[in-house]
Formats: sequence, C-alpha cells, structure tokens
Amino acid sequence: MLFIKAAKVIAFGITFLPITGCAIATGLIFSALVKGISYSPEQEEVMFNYSTIGFAFVETFAFMLIAIIGLIYTF
Repeated sequence: MLFIKAAKVIAFGITFLPITGCAIATGLIFSALVKGISYSPEQEEVMFNYSTIGFAFVETFAFMLIAIIGLIYTF
C-alpha cells in the first residue's frame, strides 16, 4: 500500500510540471502584448482580443491538468 501511495505522489509531482509551462506561456503572451502595443498603439484592441484568446487556451490546458491530477490522486 505504501508503494501505491508513493507512486501517486510521484505522479502528482510530475503532473505539475506542465502547469509551470502554462505559467511561462501566460507571461510570454502578455509580454508580447505589451511589446506589440508599444510598436503599434492603434491596434491595441485587436491585439488584446487575440492575446485573451491565447490566454484562454493556455488556461484551459492548465485546468485540464488540474482535473487529471484530481483523478490520479483520488484513485
């Protein structure tokens, strides 16, 4: 039983690694937004809409990973 608990904890830790990638991707998206607005301020609304869509995709991936973590840890 202890081996199964240890395997769950290791799987839990490994599953958190892509969430770090989601945090990095969020930073890259919004840093690109700031840089793009500094180059072309008249396109601010369009760039903000595209960056919001990108942020939504990244966060969807993060929430799916959290759901997988919950499934791993409950079984």
